Amino acid sequence: MSPASALRAYQSVRSESMAHGGKGAELVVMLYDGILESLSKIKGHTERKEWREAGQQYARALTILAGLRETLDHDRGEPVASHLLEFYNSVCVQIVKAQNQRDLDLLQKCIDLIANVRDSWGQLAAQASLAPVGVVVKRVNSVNADLSGFVAVSPA
Repeated sequence: MSPASALRAYQSVRSESMAHGGKGAELVVMLYDGILESLSKIKGHTERKEWREAGQQYARALTILAGLRETLDHDRGEPVASHLLEFYNSVCVQIVKAQNQRDLDLLQKCIDLIANVRDSWGQLAAQASLAPVGVVVKRVNSVNADLSGFVAVSPA
């Protein structure tokens, strides 16, 4: 997925949400699913020493994360946007570190963190209303606490 297509997919969440009766969170869940799919494929490629294929999946996952990060609405989405930005920056650093060190344990930690936030978005999508946004905020705050063992990253 190119950066432009990830960006377009994420930017469409707001308009799609209104046009489809609050289904925007479902689109975010699909993007998270794409990240998780790529990270899972990396494990197999790495175990088989298929470095080029693993690199392609790392690039795909990081591209989707970049699209999510770049389209956060800080004007209307605070404090959730800041928490998500911190999460995206931290997890990107850890994914790159996992790639450079070929560290499958660190990669699994990244998968677990992303799956945790993805599940919150899934709950939001299932309820299809704006009221449960607190579920995502609480889960992101919890995940940010889990990131305390990771290298601190300043928002770009």
